[in-house]
Amino acid sequence: MSRFCIYCGTTGTEDNPVVNGICLKCMLERKKLIKLRKNSIKVDICKICYSIKIGYKWFETSGFEDAISNIIDSIVPKLLMPSSREQVFYIKKYEFVTKASWKTVVRLYIITFFGGIQIEVPLDITIFLNPVKCPRCRMYDSREFEAVVQIRGYSPGYISQILEKIFLEDRRLSRDFIDSISSNDGIDIYFFTHGAARKLARKLANILNAHIVETYEEAGMRSGKQRARLYISVKPRE
Repeated sequence: MSRFCIYCGTTGTEDNPVVNGICLKCMLERKKLIKLRKNSIKVDICKICYSIKIGYKWFETSGFEDAISNIIDSIVPKLLMPSSREQVFYIKKYEFVTKASWKTVVRLYIITFFGGIQIEVPLDITIFLNPVKCPRCRMYDSREFEAVVQIRGYSPGYISQILEKIFLEDRRLSRDFIDSISSNDGIDIYFFTHGAARKLARKLANILNAHIVETYEEAGMRSGKQRARLYISVKPRE
């Protein structure tokens, strides 16, 4: 049985194959080969340090171009929609259609395959950078964090995976999250509230079978009342 395109009727050629009833030319004309779920995205960027927010985390960048490069590497691939689940594709390169700024048009060049032929598909996406002050800069400016969960004695990569899962599943906890800072000793997680810090510590203790210890530090006065900053240590049991 010969194959033909349901749109134009061609039975296909070497450079215009027919796959599942559609030829390559019609796939490209109808933009069905690969497309973007949406043509624009908005990402928070710190107007002080140029960090960008991806998921629940903030990542440092050196400016607009570096921020957009990180967005293209981390966010844009998830927006690409191929014509089938089996379709192989990747971003070969990109170029700025407009100058990198708060609103930037970027042209992506996507490599994919159809009927054994490699195709390069250009797609434009508009990236809006939303100027905010990142939690770390807010914290440094105001020193307003109320609690810190100090995680020690575990692989940073393993802990990062656990934290990402916890924050994705618990939106209320993520609202009180300020920032995570890694060091040679471990990871410190900053929160706006004592309750959120205790909640995270309990979750980590259950997952890791860890030992937790609470201590307090005086943090000045607020509205005539003494403030106490909470520190929670999470370590392996001895």
